[in-house]
Amino acid sequence: MRINIAYLKKFINLDDHTVVKKASLPSEKKQLWKELFASVGMETDEIIDFHGQDIFEIEVTPNRPDWLSHYGIARDLHARLPGLKFQQPEIARRSFDFNNELFSIHIENKHDCGRYTGCIVRDIEVKESSDETKTLLESMGLRAINNIVDISNLLIMTIGHPIHMFDLDKLSGNELNIRRAKPGENITLLNEQVIDLDPDFLVIADGEVPVALAGIMGGGFSGVTHTTKNILIESAYFNPRVIRKAARKIGIKSDASFRFERGADILITPDTINMALDMIGDSQKEPLNITYFSDPFPVGFSPQIVTLDKQYPSQYSGISIDEKTSAQILKGLGFTLKDQTNSWAVEIPSFRVDIYGKQDLVEEIIRVHGYHRLTSEIPNTSNQILKMDSERELIQKIRNHFTSIGFDEVINYIFNSPEEFKLLLPTSKPVEVRNPLGKDFSLLRQSLLPGLLKNMALNFNHSAAGVRIFEFGHQFHNAEDHILEEQFLSVSASGEYQRVNWNQKDSQQMDYYRFKSLVLTLFRKLAIGIQMEETSLGFMETGCCFSIISSGKKIGYMGVVRKDISDRYKIETPVLVAELKMDRIVSSVKDEYFKIWNKYPSYKRDISFLMDKHIKFHQLEEAIGSLKPGSLDYFHLFDRYLGKGIPEDKVSLSMSFSYTDEKRTLTNEEINSMHTDFMEKLIKKFDLIQR
Repeated sequence: MRINIAYLKKFINLDDHTVVKKASLPSEKKQLWKELFASVGMETDEIIDFHGQDIFEIEVTPNRPDWLSHYGIARDLHARLPGLKFQQPEIARRSFDFNNELFSIHIENKHDCGRYTGCIVRDIEVKESSDETKTLLESMGLRAINNIVDISNLLIMTIGHPIHMFDLDKLSGNELNIRRAKPGENITLLNEQVIDLDPDFLVIADGEVPVALAGIMGGGFSGVTHTTKNILIESAYFNPRVIRKAARKIGIKSDASFRFERGADILITPDTINMALDMIGDSQKEPLNITYFSDPFPVGFSPQIVTLDKQYPSQYSGISIDEKTSAQILKGLGFTLKDQTNSWAVEIPSFRVDIYGKQDLVEEIIRVHGYHRLTSEIPNTSNQILKMDSERELIQKIRNHFTSIGFDEVINYIFNSPEEFKLLLPTSKPVEVRNPLGKDFSLLRQSLLPGLLKNMALNFNHSAAGVRIFEFGHQFHNAEDHILEEQFLSVSASGEYQRVNWNQKDSQQMDYYRFKSLVLTLFRKLAIGIQMEETSLGFMETGCCFSIISSGKKIGYMGVVRKDISDRYKIETPVLVAELKMDRIVSSVKDEYFKIWNKYPSYKRDISFLMDKHIKFHQLEEAIGSLKPGSLDYFHLFDRYLGKGIPEDKVSLSMSFSYTDEKRTLTNEEINSMHTDFMEKLIKKFDLIQR
């Protein structure tokens, strides 16, 4: 949107601003004007010097069609600078009682056209505009044509509402019909482009053919030329979606469509006609001969009323905004306020199509009051049930953790093909999609693994040496009378674990133990205690598939994908995978709290022993957890041996135990006594043989 500063001063004179007055150089003034525009949210793309006039190219966001005019911008600047004099457009209020024509206007569908105001003026003189008007239009990026067309262009830049002028004598049938186009119709536009029409287009038609594309561009045949004597002035409101769809379909962006597709002011159409008549009257030698006026308004208009508590702007923004300031800003922006003691009933003006609720009103107040006043403090809120989404926070924490240890996040479709489903879950009942996009999208997934396998295959096909990926996603299962949807975290890796380098002659491949250690870092980070139990899943290798259990509940599995399945995806290296139920992880996470560092020293005691091979290590861990003395800080296994010198039914384990106290330094006698007693209990429980 091009803003001519000299023309903007017709409504608000920025030169009267105290700070601008002090600027001595033109460049300083331009910078101050740019800052004033920015203070209400308008970004300046470019400043142009047009024959000595300052032209600002303003970036207008799609939700603010009221900024697409000099008057709309002046209104917002006045709300920001109420001390400056604000001049509203002068509009003559006529009593339109002109029905001296056998002419009619018909709206086919009120949802396509909510209002259509038309006025006939006869015996006009079409000529060139004054040099001043030509220069003004050219400064705004428009081309001067003749005094009548130029008035319509100047109006759209002044108040932002498009109008169109028809040559009345070129219309057939003494009528206008606002309707959808019929198949086979076409129209030649003012830019000489021929458009084949269909019912997606809204047109203005006379008694025979379309004469304009509604809200986009007029037809070349019915346009005003120097031979025109009688005109029909149109000012209307069209459905933004209809205009947007048609404009994109033909690839035309006109000044009219740019405004109509964002939402026009439905109440301004008579005022626009009046302003046009004033400007036409100034260009004519004789008084205007107005012979017809019609204003079909099938949808009507009831202003939206929003209740705004007087304290809400302060509560919502987190800063103190007094009632007087809020009221002054809203009134300056064109809102009407009705005092209701502790609140206002705020009437939303018809030109603010972007306002729906009280939060929008507070945003307007803050925007004008100044974003620089906002602080980094947590805002006050009247929402008594406001709480943080703990699951969302946890997912972000997990995401950050895996990316920090070298994994990449992937996102896949929630669909599987029947072949993938049968390969992985041949005994499960699939959840079918009623109207699938295709065969590959016909089933809802019951595992995230197929998507991860395809991701891996793609990466290996692009010469990746190793792949580590994870995904958050939903799985779908058949329950008794409904479809069960659950969120899972799936983690997978394959290929190189460590590349060849100057200190490493051979590359190291990802195996189960390395993968397990990476996944278990998550549980250590979340302080979730787990156990691993061997299990069996049809798509996993026998002997290398384990359930992950926490607090007696299964939260997922981990293991190696069956080789014949990975071969189907042409993956040559073993594929490690773990799938975890997010709701079980969420319920297992405990509140975090700060624990001070223990300043007292710790002492290690090692022990080696023989244990029955059939005893699972997690059983030993559980026993240590239940039997350990209070001063045992941690323990870990540092050696496992099978072979020469060890009985076939035994395994040799070496473990380290660390003891410390949070209140004092332990003595050797205390540690030895504590450790000996603890080991005796552990040896007795499992019939261990100390070495």
